[in-house]
Amino acid sequence: MASYIIGYTVIAVIILFVVFSVLVKKRILFGETVAVQKIFGHPLLHYSIRRVGSSLVSIALAIIVTFFLIRLAYPADETCIQLFASQSSPTSSELFKLKCQNWKEQMGFNGSMIEQLINFFYNILPFPKTVCKTELETIEATGEYVTKVFDCRNFVINFGSVYKIPGIANGSFAIDYIGPRMMTSFKIGIIAVVLELALGYPFGIMMARYQNGIFDKIGKTYIMTIDAIPGVAYYYIWMAILCGLFALPKVFEAGDFSSWLPLILTMGFTGMSGIGLWVRRYMVDEFNADYVKFARSKGLEEGRIMRIHILRNAVVPLVRTFPSAVIGALMGSYYLEKIYNVNGIGGALLVAINTKNASLLIAIIIISALLSVISYLLGDIVTAIVDPRISFTK
Repeated sequence: MASYIIGYTVIAVIILFVVFSVLVKKRILFGETVAVQKIFGHPLLHYSIRRVGSSLVSIALAIIVTFFLIRLAYPADETCIQLFASQSSPTSSELFKLKCQNWKEQMGFNGSMIEQLINFFYNILPFPKTVCKTELETIEATGEYVTKVFDCRNFVINFGSVYKIPGIANGSFAIDYIGPRMMTSFKIGIIAVVLELALGYPFGIMMARYQNGIFDKIGKTYIMTIDAIPGVAYYYIWMAILCGLFALPKVFEAGDFSSWLPLILTMGFTGMSGIGLWVRRYMVDEFNADYVKFARSKGLEEGRIMRIHILRNAVVPLVRTFPSAVIGALMGSYYLEKIYNVNGIGGALLVAINTKNASLLIAIIIISALLSVISYLLGDIVTAIVDPRISFTK
């Protein structure tokens, strides 16, 4: 009961905050109060509200399309046969029908497609709800089948249950499968992000600083080589170097940090090239800007021009990549996790496709879409904070 009260209170506070901010912005409330207008009428706040609103509409449309496509691709009756039918239990048996009915209820496959869609949206909307696992039990005395209800839990978002996944009990909650794997991907990804940022920015700065020099030519060759080689082949080349030449483990183990290094280094050196390319491009543009030419004409040293003027302006378009890089680390790398046998969220997507787990597949798509929206929004906010020239007023 407490979780329901807390959940609905949070939802009510968010709705009231948005409504209050809109009324303040339109000067219906506190129209002449400067302090209130400065906070709740701030252009960045209302830009964020509009951006979130439009993004939620886009996500809802994407969910609807994905929902119907997956329902058509994985019909419930066919999935029931794959799950519960066997040679000893023909599809017409009472046990099969009961198991299939129980599974459909648990997965939200009962009723028409529209009813299923409404039920699905109810489960993924952030409203508190109690979800229980169910299974059929046989009463020995009578031979009848009864539904056993157990493991009831309170959820804010319910992504359904998973079936047919090796090592996971049928009927396990999808969030229990996704959560630990997402954290594994994030731990690897966030270290790789730090590495690629730590290498990429100096790499791009040095290329721009010594434009058309030896370092710049080597750097551009490296970037073009990465672009020219297919991604999977490139990953296997790094695997041969790191695991063959330097004898690092080829199989990931959570307790052995040395087995993390092939993934981290591969992701870091790959991301470094993209960051270096954009840093070089922005800095070269700044080198040719009028204010830089004017600073040189005044006799300022190149080092001072670089620190005070060029770096400050060149970094602005790039800071928006920070939130997306950090949040992107949550989704892992599909190919790398497959290559190094990592139980991450990237591998979970392949598992969902291979086992035809509709709930798991939709859950990963929704999480990916939400994280994309959050990363883009945070990127805009960070850019506006570091660059005073940006204004969200009309």
